[in-house]
Amino acid sequence: MTESQIFTRFSALEKKLRGLTESYVEIKEQLEEAKLDNENLRRSLSEAQKENQELQKKLNQQIKNFKKSDKFTKIAVNNLKSTGNTAELKEKLDEYILEIEKCISQLSN
Repeated sequence: MTESQIFTRFSALEKKLRGLTESYVEIKEQLEEAKLDNENLRRSLSEAQKENQELQKKLNQQIKNFKKSDKFTKIAVNNLKSTGNTAELKEKLDEYILEIEKCISQLSN
C-alpha cells in the first residue's frame, strides 16, 4: 500500500468519523427535544386527568341534585292530585319551603 493510498483511506475514514459525530450530535439533540416533549405531554395528561376528575365530581353532584328535584316533582304531582287545586298546592309548597329554610337556619347555627 502506497503512501497516497493510505492518505486517501485516512481521509475517507476521517470524513466518515466527522459524519458520524455530526449524526450523533443531531440525534442527541432530537433525544433531548423528545424528552422535553414527553415531559410536557405528561404534565398535560396529568392536568387533563385532574380536570376530568373535577368534572366527574360535578357531574355526580348534578345527578344527585337532579334526583332530588325529581323527588320534589313527584311530591308536587302527588299533592296536586290529592289537593285538587293549585292554591292548596301553592300553600303546601310554601310550607315545605319555610320548613326547609328553618332546617337550613338550624344547620347554619
